[in-house]
Amino acid sequence: MSFGFVAEVCFLAWYSWQLCVCFLLAVALHEAAHLIALRFNHIPMYRLRLGMAGAQIETGPMSLRQELWCALAGPTVSILSGAVLLRPWPLFALVSFGLAAVNLLPVYPLDGGRALRAVLYSHLDETKARKILRGALWVTLTTLMLLACWLTVSCQAGLWPIFVALVLLCRAGNAADGL
Repeated sequence: MSFGFVAEVCFLAWYSWQLCVCFLLAVALHEAAHLIALRFNHIPMYRLRLGMAGAQIETGPMSLRQELWCALAGPTVSILSGAVLLRPWPLFALVSFGLAAVNLLPVYPLDGGRALRAVLYSHLDETKARKILRGALWVTLTTLMLLACWLTVSCQAGLWPIFVALVLLCRAGNAADGL
């Protein structure tokens, strides 16, 4: 667990303990789904690191099909748990849906980027797949940054949208070399 994750949780607890509980539970369910999918596919898990920009699971080698299913397990559980708890616990549902939405962005190393990578690499040659992945990365991050600036200026949302977009940009930038 990194200092950034602890700081993020402390900030959420300071802002709203209910939001913090929802966030921690949604993250726990999301990551548990990934771990169950890894276990189901007999893939060893070496380390789970919770950081400010998300969780990272170090695993043994996977086939493209295994990577696809393991990547989609987390967002699937986030969507299902949000749907099941929508009426009795709407705050949790909102957090869980938000977690799924962010993780399904086609940005590697997020779950959506991993799934897209697995699909493209299984159907196209490596050069074409990399070109499409980099294009999806560029379009998604540019759109997110423009949306963040619009939210900050037009909706007076403060600087948090830009901060979130920058965190995603940094995480994706670090992983772009691995595409």
